[in-house]
Amino acid sequence: MRSALLRYTLIFIFLCVNSYVFAQGDAVKRKLDSLQTKNNLNEWLYERLDYVSLNPQQRLLFLLETQKKLWRQPKTQDEYYAYLDLLNTQGYYQLLAGNILSAIDSYEAAFVYYKKNKVASYDIVEYTLKPLSNNYTRLGDYERALFLQQKAVNFLIQTKDKPENIAAVYSNMAISYRSMGNFSDAEKSIKAGLALVKPGTQVDIILNNILADIFFDQKEYIKAAKLIETNINKQKNIKSENAYWLMSTYTTAGNIYLALSKTQKADEYFNKALNVLNTYNANSRFREKANILTQLGRIKLLQNQPLVALQFFNKTLTTLKIVDKNNSLIISKIYGDNKLVEVFEQMANAYLLLKKPTEAFQHIKLGLLSADKIRSEFADDETKERLQADLKIIAERGIEISFNLYQQTKDKSLLTGILDLAEQNKARTLLDQINRNQLLNAANKKDSLFIKKQALERAVIYNEKQALEAKENENAKTIASLKYDLALINKQIKQKYKQFNFDNEVKVSSLLSALPNKKILEYFVGRNAIYLIDIKDRKIDDVIKIENASNIESLIKTYSNTYFQHGPNAMLNAPKEFFLASNKIYQSILKDIKLTKNEPVIIVPDEVLGYISFDGLITTNQYTPNISSWPFLIKNNTITYAFSLKTLTANKTEVNHKDFAGLFITHQKNSNKPLKAVQDEADGIKKLIRGKFLFNDEVNSKTFINAFEESKILHIGTHAYLSGKSQEPTLDFGKEKIFLFELAAKKSAPSLAVLSACRTADGLLANGEGIISLSRGFNAIGTPATIAGLWNVNDVTASVITGNFYKHLLAHKSNGEALHSAKLDWLNANQTTDALYLPYYWDSLIYMGTDQQIAMQPAISWRLWMGIGVGICLCLALVVFWRKKRFPRRYAPRNDD
Repeated sequence: MRSALLRYTLIFIFLCVNSYVFAQGDAVKRKLDSLQTKNNLNEWLYERLDYVSLNPQQRLLFLLETQKKLWRQPKTQDEYYAYLDLLNTQGYYQLLAGNILSAIDSYEAAFVYYKKNKVASYDIVEYTLKPLSNNYTRLGDYERALFLQQKAVNFLIQTKDKPENIAAVYSNMAISYRSMGNFSDAEKSIKAGLALVKPGTQVDIILNNILADIFFDQKEYIKAAKLIETNINKQKNIKSENAYWLMSTYTTAGNIYLALSKTQKADEYFNKALNVLNTYNANSRFREKANILTQLGRIKLLQNQPLVALQFFNKTLTTLKIVDKNNSLIISKIYGDNKLVEVFEQMANAYLLLKKPTEAFQHIKLGLLSADKIRSEFADDETKERLQADLKIIAERGIEISFNLYQQTKDKSLLTGILDLAEQNKARTLLDQINRNQLLNAANKKDSLFIKKQALERAVIYNEKQALEAKENENAKTIASLKYDLALINKQIKQKYKQFNFDNEVKVSSLLSALPNKKILEYFVGRNAIYLIDIKDRKIDDVIKIENASNIESLIKTYSNTYFQHGPNAMLNAPKEFFLASNKIYQSILKDIKLTKNEPVIIVPDEVLGYISFDGLITTNQYTPNISSWPFLIKNNTITYAFSLKTLTANKTEVNHKDFAGLFITHQKNSNKPLKAVQDEADGIKKLIRGKFLFNDEVNSKTFINAFEESKILHIGTHAYLSGKSQEPTLDFGKEKIFLFELAAKKSAPSLAVLSACRTADGLLANGEGIISLSRGFNAIGTPATIAGLWNVNDVTASVITGNFYKHLLAHKSNGEALHSAKLDWLNANQTTDALYLPYYWDSLIYMGTDQQIAMQPAISWRLWMGIGVGICLCLALVVFWRKKRFPRRYAPRNDD
């Protein structure tokens, strides 16, 4: 009886509550309708905001529908102000709900709206710039975060705002710099902020929290612990105003003590942080709560309690709202968030402890799926490359798990997962650039978005070029501003044109079927091991694990720096030491691979392997002083290279152009002294190939761009080097320079670019992406293949080898075969000294990209022209002689009348 009464009472209360809610909603609707009838947009917007503020979690959808309900656009300053409040409030509540990407969209829309409508009275720093930059930081987009943070600091200083407000922005800048690994600038930002606030204030506590995080990242754990304990003691009285920052302090303390292996103390602090959140932010701050739950799970993993750890990790997934009512994961709901990436990685660790490698591998893939969705939001290539470096660590775990399973089961289907992960961490940004350029060439260029995009890209290129050529980088702020605006335009293009949302997700089976039918060796260089993927007949034949990755990397770096990057002397002075070093590398990276004689091989290198040419590797350890007889790999196989398998198949090889174009600088800079080797190279090619040849003053940016867009083969005979802080690959045309980034968005590209300049295949190594070289730049804008130099080329040798390359090209060999034959010609020819057979002299040029056969027009020599001329003259003479004989001249009789 009592239970029945209770049941009826609860039903009655439920009906009353719902009646009240419906009545309240109905009242709001009547009020909104009344305001719309009066055309009072300002009050209408605030009425909706007030209604949502009473229960934001339940009414967020109502708030997000506001734009659709507008009957007109704002027209007055008050209405602009109210609309900005709407956009920023949407961003705020979306973030509290854990939807960081949608929050960014709302804040970006607010910033664009503010700039467009010039709402001077609006506190854009507090309500838009600070939260938007913080969201960029949470996502890992630190370049855009710093741009907004610097903008906010400048604005606050100009308007003479409160010192603590300026200090708060400095704290955000410190977080961005710290996250980028730039601890020096992070500490400078902390110092600047601390100088503006009093000890013990809220901003002082925030700044010291971040400083403790910096010490933590620098592995100064004792120093970090001391500082964080001091900060905790400053926060004795907890209340709603400081609850969030106390929670942050407890979380930092937990991280520090976890690193010190003091798991009990770490657990204590994480639970304190969780209690603060549950008390003061029960229905918000979901990302922070998810992070704490994940860390508590990590502690259980360290205590060898994987099942308990999984309970915490599942709570994380529930908090981040990607599970259903039965706590089953909804894969379609996975979004881009670092908290998701981390929890999936930790779940993989738990399943490994439970001896469930298949489940572990699946969770590694889920983590990378979330990371890919983060990556799609990034605008700057450097930001993407930094993310790639972090993700490569996770990918290595996945490869290791899959490889160990393969060793146990010999199930070859597992090998496709290894190749998939290897490709995800190789030249991803390059593939983005290739796809983007192909889409831009096919897009509707009359759309105002593309016109704005083109204008911004030109402005970025101009300012970056100015910055590289100037002694002081005064263009940095302008470049950051332009790149930010360009990122917003690109986002609008992706929203309007769905084809620009390419995800580079290609099934391994489709990728393999699109490959050339050759042996392919793809490397994945991890922190612990190197994995060599052996592909034959468009199938994965095997995967080989090579231990001691760090030792091999060190060996290759020493080999490259000692024998190639600083001239030939080390090789000349100690040929035996070089011989043995070369063979040691061969044994380290190729000993378990069977290479059939004369078999063409495509190498897909990774990390430091991109700095060496495989042609010059020595295949046996039986040393002989006769260098010409050394067993170089080139004598056994034709080697070409690719940045990745996806880039190999991405660029189209068909080009309608017929001409060859050669650009040559035959004089040294500021000197009339000729560079004989360059002149000899040009003369040699001119005797073989018909085309357009430009020399010295004829070579400039304009003629270069024209040649680039109009030729089938573009040959560039000038020196190159790395410029500026970012080591930008640069072509030197004497009076002008061409930088890699200037090659973007061209309408057409040659089938092959021959870059006989020094170090055109060399560049800055981006971990998880590859070597950022001039050769790579040509590939990015549509050139499917390049021939480029890995080190400072010996000019005489290069001119001979390039000449022989064109000779073999005319003999209908493919590009890769032609370069291979040209190198063999050098090795088989009689040289003036045996030292010229050393790889330093002949092995710098490598073929990178799609191997193809290009039909070229042979040159017609002056002797042939002279012979033709003499032949024509003889023919004319014979015709005249024949006519005279057949038709003798007759004279009419003279008429004397």
